[in-house]
Amino acid sequence: MTAPNIATLDALSADEAGLLAMLLTRVSAFTRANATKEAYYEGEQRVKQLGIAIPATLADKIATVVGWSGTAVDVLEERLDFLGWVETGAKYDLGSIFNANDLDVDSGLGHLDALICGTAFVAVGTGDNGEPSPLITVESPKNMTGLRDARTRRLTAAASRFRDEGKDFDNGATLYLKNETIRVARSSEGAAWAVVNRDQHKLGRVPVAQLVNRPRSSRMTGRSEISHSVRGYTNAAVRTLLGMEVNREFYSAPQRYLLNAAEDQFDKGDGSVVTGFEAIMSRMLAVPFDEDNPEAKPEVGQFAQSQPGPYLDQVRGLAQLLAAECAIPPTYLGFATDQAASADAIRAMEARLVKRAERRQAAFGKAWLEVARLALLVRDGKVPDGFADGVSVKWRDAATPTRSAAADEATKLVAAEVLPPDSSVTYDRIGLTPREQEQVEADKRRARSRAILGGIAGAADVATANPRVAEAASRRVPAEGN
Repeated sequence: MTAPNIATLDALSADEAGLLAMLLTRVSAFTRANATKEAYYEGEQRVKQLGIAIPATLADKIATVVGWSGTAVDVLEERLDFLGWVETGAKYDLGSIFNANDLDVDSGLGHLDALICGTAFVAVGTGDNGEPSPLITVESPKNMTGLRDARTRRLTAAASRFRDEGKDFDNGATLYLKNETIRVARSSEGAAWAVVNRDQHKLGRVPVAQLVNRPRSSRMTGRSEISHSVRGYTNAAVRTLLGMEVNREFYSAPQRYLLNAAEDQFDKGDGSVVTGFEAIMSRMLAVPFDEDNPEAKPEVGQFAQSQPGPYLDQVRGLAQLLAAECAIPPTYLGFATDQAASADAIRAMEARLVKRAERRQAAFGKAWLEVARLALLVRDGKVPDGFADGVSVKWRDAATPTRSAAADEATKLVAAEVLPPDSSVTYDRIGLTPREQEQVEADKRRARSRAILGGIAGAADVATANPRVAEAASRRVPAEGN
């Protein structure tokens, strides 16, 4: 790609315009699919009805929602707590970058988007006045896309779009290239893009990292956790619950019948006819007997009331299918089952879910390492040679051990001299947050200082009480006696 010359800095070159158009078209191509996945996550999807047992006009009046798709995403995202970068050897002060950009919270935004849509993006740039620099922002796949190089596992170009409040079209966009970032705008839909700013950073790599969920060699764009199977089971559950709701409306009142009763027995004194509801509530309880026709004795009966059991059994079966698809315990879907008898049984139930979370940590961790590299490039202009061996990604344990089990494990590892008692790894094992670890270290330093001061004060008291000790100490010779 040819770089623009000085005369064209205020306009996109032909190559840049073509690349931007291609990338924005790609964003638009995924808009409908991403909107559908988001609707399932939020429980706002419209489920098609067969129209056989339930009329369409009736189905439209009942808003039946099943939040299984959101559950399938949330139970996995809740186990992906990004805690920052671990620096061994050389120190790069990545912790301050992590804290300044609130990545303990904002990282979850990227993880959630990646699990819903299959991918998400993290952009790194220079912050303006009052902003952290480097500035790290999580970008939605609904507004951004990029071209990925399978060999370098990095993006070769990326683009994002946005619209100002009150606009009904995308009036702004950003093109990310290896050596510059170009912001463009347009006054109307279909108009040519005009360059607003060119940041010629000369980083040599695109300042955007991509979070990819479940990529394959044939599908590097990733895959959503809200798969076709998840959507199918969710749709079936919605239709089943809708049938149960309609059944409740029709059959919540007992269905009764009356034999050998004349029509005039249901007339009021003023000649009007008793309504069905009035007959059920009162009149049928006092139907007169025709003495002239003893064979026509009125007989009242009641049909068995319809129960929701068959519907709930069907929903329970669908929940088990969804649990197998998403590798989650059925209890997460709202159905009580046999409770696990021990901690080992609980871990066995969650084994597949924990493994999935660990796989996501490995995949997303590569993207967060790239974010760290980009942050150093923006701040220092280079990535140190020892970065790859000296920096790793830190995650919270994806499993759910109890506090006592974690403490017992850490105690045994320290006793076996596998871990030192004051190591950050040991602190991680027992679940202390980075801030709690810093506080523990600060408390230990204060305790050591107090101990030293206490020892000095004790020695001074002894010397004061025994002049011979004080004299010997001043002469630096051993004291006699005592």
